Amino acid sequence: MTTRKMSIKSMFKTKQAVLESKLSILLDHPVTKGEHCESAWIDFFRSFLPNKYVVDKGFVFDAQGNVSDQIDIIIYDALYTPLIFGTEAGEKFITAESVYAVFDSKPSIDKGTLEYTNAKISSVANLVRSSRGMIIGGKAVPPRELTHIIGGILAIDSVEPETIERHLANNPYIDIGCAIKRTAFICYRDEESIVKEAKFSSSDESILAFFYIVLDLLYQLGTVAGLDIRDYADATVDSIDLIREER
Repeated sequence: MTTRKMSIKSMFKTKQAVLESKLSILLDHPVTKGEHCESAWIDFFRSFLPNKYVVDKGFVFDAQGNVSDQIDIIIYDALYTPLIFGTEAGEKFITAESVYAVFDSKPSIDKGTLEYTNAKISSVANLVRSSRGMIIGGKAVPPRELTHIIGGILAIDSVEPETIERHLANNPYIDIGCAIKRTAFICYRDEESIVKEAKFSSSDESILAFFYIVLDLLYQLGTVAGLDIRDYADATVDSIDLIREER
């Protein structure tokens, strides 16, 4: 009996070539040139993320009525997301508590796009989020701490990694990024968001490295905190008060 082996690396090289080709075509098209290529990146994330995660574009909102900037790619929880609103354009309005990660899609990564992306991510990270205790296996567990919202930038090309690293110091909401033709990177920060270290992949492994970076960070987050639906009820319904005895 012959044992077959597959090359994960070769499969991702193919995926990288397909994604690069798709984005290049979109950027060269007169209608889409200069616009975000979020649809290609959304398809990429959907192709490997488990069903626990949903990937869409849209806006993030909180119980106080605050709404983020328009976000190109939002990765959010499929279970603890009871309030989702959609538009005819395919955009979603997603509760802040449900979000794992947000990304901005750009043609290239440079000083200007890093600053622009950082501002967009901050519009999500600074929303008000609740955390409620849950019932797991029939047992009540207390509210968990709010998880960090991963922020990233996505592109075809970029400036040199050294230049990216230098600008990351002034853009504290950006954790990871991928420039298909150049590199994938992850930025490690201390509790005060000061850059401790930034690591960059080689150009021929950008998609493969980014794949593992994303999955590892999501694994570290586990599951988002349970949304407290009573906060949204209080903000939208005047005729009923839901019980809050656990507080």
